[in-house]
Amino acid sequence: MRSVETQAGAAGTSTEDLTTRARIRDAAISLFPRDGYTGTTVRAIAAVADVSPALVLHHFGSKDRLRTDCDEYVIQRLGEVKRDAMHQSTYGDGGAIAAVYQLFEPVLRYLAWTLGTSGDAANRIFDDLIEDAVAQLDEAIDVGLVNPVGDVRRQAAVLVVMQLGGLVLHEHYSRALGVDTLSAEGLLTAAPYALRVFSGELLSREVVADYGRALDEINSQRQ
Repeated sequence: MRSVETQAGAAGTSTEDLTTRARIRDAAISLFPRDGYTGTTVRAIAAVADVSPALVLHHFGSKDRLRTDCDEYVIQRLGEVKRDAMHQSTYGDGGAIAAVYQLFEPVLRYLAWTLGTSGDAANRIFDDLIEDAVAQLDEAIDVGLVNPVGDVRRQAAVLVVMQLGGLVLHEHYSRALGVDTLSAEGLLTAAPYALRVFSGELLSREVVADYGRALDEINSQRQ
């Protein structure tokens, strides 16, 4: 996946241009979920980024291209943060976790919005999430954070869908928990309960073992 900054750097642009691109991109990431794609104008993005509309088009060419770059950046950023935590072992650092959750809020709001739409944009970003999850699982298995799995792609697909469910249903999710689940506070509130699910602490080992044996029996009969 291409990095917005990498693309700009490859074109030989200055550091100032990179900063301008980032401001424009961040403005679009904040406005698209709030006002929708149609309701967000180039002029509005320019105003939030404190640049001219012409400069938005100079850097991105069109609003369509800007949205694509926002999609790519969101996937890239999520992957970077997770990989940093994996390789720097910050999963046990409360300060690092809180900082990441604070950073995630605009990214998650954007992701919730784009996945709630239909069409090529939602399909593309979902497929990109699967590809990135496969790469992350492979890395996590290599460093011992995740147990080996039989089919990494299918495991990645299940994990992505489980994680994205809370984004797509965030309004209902927020009502149930009594806190905005896309805010840092909401993420921290839900995290212990999600951890119980992923750690296997929610179900007893006996139940998991019995269910596993039943699935093996069913699958053997289907073969």
